[in-house]
Amino acid sequence: MSTRELTLADFEQTVSGEGIVLVDFWAAWCGPCRQFAPVFEKAAEDNPDIVFGKVDTEAEQQLAQMAAISSIPTLMLFRDGILLFNQAGALPPQALSDVIAQARALDMDAVRQEVAAAQEAAANAPQDEVGLDEFAAAHSQGAYVLDVRESDEVAGGRVPGAVHIAMNDVPARVAELPQDKPFFVICQAGGRSRQVVDHLRAQGLSAINVAGGTGGWAQRGWPLEA
Repeated sequence: MSTRELTLADFEQTVSGEGIVLVDFWAAWCGPCRQFAPVFEKAAEDNPDIVFGKVDTEAEQQLAQMAAISSIPTLMLFRDGILLFNQAGALPPQALSDVIAQARALDMDAVRQEVAAAQEAAANAPQDEVGLDEFAAAHSQGAYVLDVRESDEVAGGRVPGAVHIAMNDVPARVAELPQDKPFFVICQAGGRSRQVVDHLRAQGLSAINVAGGTGGWAQRGWPLEA
């Protein structure tokens, strides 16, 4: 099966369906994207029962922003509407095959139970702050993350997919943040993000502070992206 181009009009319907859906976020100017393209195409040919979609981030900038794409290529894998894999960087053929095999082998009833438990934990937690474990569970499901550190700090690594807006720039860019759903705010340790959350909640936004911050995330050995 060949790959198919996805747009804002059909993305949600495609990834929320039954079965496995792989999505490659790319752009024509991106060298790693061009290198990954034949790997993705070959996987599509080898797995005709899986939907392989491609999103041109230049043509679909709104969709890329909604998906919190901060670097390309980014690969997402959904199964039965649940986001199971979200990683930036071109995968070699064997690594892509392994991701697909792991997705096929999953007990989706167990996955749904885990998702429900994570959502319940988040619902029962203080609504303006969560710990790293609760944050990691929400992050794995594609939660929006706002990193309010300075640019030089972010250059040293950030939580994958986090959108960077420096703390002092947040008041002027509130309109760019999710207006109708909860989202997470993170800094290095939790102090600055606490201040930002207090400001955003006063504006009526459902911002949630990440206690422990990026430093705590890194100390646990969890991945960072440049």
